[in-house]
Amino acid sequence: MIVIPDARTAELYAQWSRAGARTDPAEAEPLALDCVRRLAADPGGESAHVWVAGLAEMVRYLAWRPRPETARAAVAALVAAASALDMTDCGHEAHPYEEELEHLSEDSWGSVGVTADYLIGEHPEHPRLEGELCPGNVAGIARVTADVIAPFSASGIPEAVPEEHAQSVRNLKEILNDYPVIEPAPEIESNTGYLSDRPTRGALAGYVLTQHVTVPYAVHRITLRPVFDAMIRGLEQALGLLGDAGGCAHADDEHPDEDDLYYESLAEIGFHVRSPGGRAELAGWLDEPADVWVCPDYLRGLAQESLGELRSAHEELFGVRDTSGLDAAFVRPDGHLDIGALTQTFVDADDLDDSGVAGQNAGLWAARRHAETTDPHERLVLLHLALWAASVFDLPYGVGREVRALLRAVDPEPLDHDCPHGDGHPDADLRESVHRREEFKAHLDHLYAPAEFGAPEGVYPADVWTCASLLADWARDPIVAMDERYEEMDEEDDDDGSIFR
Repeated sequence: MIVIPDARTAELYAQWSRAGARTDPAEAEPLALDCVRRLAADPGGESAHVWVAGLAEMVRYLAWRPRPETARAAVAALVAAASALDMTDCGHEAHPYEEELEHLSEDSWGSVGVTADYLIGEHPEHPRLEGELCPGNVAGIARVTADVIAPFSASGIPEAVPEEHAQSVRNLKEILNDYPVIEPAPEIESNTGYLSDRPTRGALAGYVLTQHVTVPYAVHRITLRPVFDAMIRGLEQALGLLGDAGGCAHADDEHPDEDDLYYESLAEIGFHVRSPGGRAELAGWLDEPADVWVCPDYLRGLAQESLGELRSAHEELFGVRDTSGLDAAFVRPDGHLDIGALTQTFVDADDLDDSGVAGQNAGLWAARRHAETTDPHERLVLLHLALWAASVFDLPYGVGREVRALLRAVDPEPLDHDCPHGDGHPDADLRESVHRREEFKAHLDHLYAPAEFGAPEGVYPADVWTCASLLADWARDPIVAMDERYEEMDEEDDDDGSIFR
């Protein structure tokens, strides 16, 4: 417990310490303005340390949403005090406040602003240290407090990136460069949790920037729905905190063009902007005025763009796809399959472009058609097409759960018995290899329409393709793989239907 000798200061401190981000402005504003007026009246005076301590104690209120004129006046008074108090060379190589900078990360409410109560009192269990009342230390506290309220408003803050932020930058760079040392999905999901309901401007800006730079990787590499859900929720919250558009003082061409920056630089900015020491480092190498990186209008645009991409990918990966339009492509006027067109879609599919999505959709269409048709021969071929899709594509959950449902219907019991075909089954590589798709296509085309498609080299008897042991064997590995990939989504959806789990 702090002991404050001066009774009036002790009374003020008790009031200051209650002024936080959730405090009613009717209570907090008079306290803040009183400190501002007193400090502005004599920024380098004998009592300056008292009013600096007061504003530092109320920084959570001032960094959230005070009246704009109160925040501006507080920053001006703090910067003036820092300038006035720094005029004398104290002779100290370092000051106590600097040690806190290494741990001062604003995405943790426990470390918003530096400690300043020792400027007006003592903790009996922690005797006052050399330099705590030094004008240079008071000036440093004033600068940091001003910077927390209005990022980049005070120069002269030592560069000091908190180690937790430095490690987060290293982790994110490794992920974005596609050679992660840690698991990407948990790290990306963890990054979505660093947004309080009343963040500082720096913490809010850093959150939006970090999510924005992560979106392309998430869209193309992450297939876990909880990660997308967390990113979407976080950006929706950020948009609400940014408020309505308007009030931006920057010209259109003054906002950063993130396309001109390498994504590694954006990863650094996203974390460095969350701390006074990190912002000091940023200010030293940014070409544009540093405060544009915390501009609400600019950040709002990034958040909206990122949300649009995430929602679109969420629908594609986890939503229910409409395949009704594929009937025209894969069903002939006489009602029979256009097997050549259907299998060609698999052959042409490339996961790196839209043809990969077309291949996924063809597999999904086959699974749905299987549930509708009563023709046993057609159902057999459709089952093989679904097996093919599950083997050669990393089916997203929205597609794979329907394909897997069909494969789960394959009876696994024959796996426990010898098959009369012995070694006469097609090897799994025929179905799985990207280099043998043309070969597998020829087998399925002939299986469905032997009169239209000639027998391929090494043709198998028709009864081999209907063999219960073959079907059970071919269904097992895709089911196991999908069960593993979909585990988190299955838990959310209460799906525990796999016999192989």
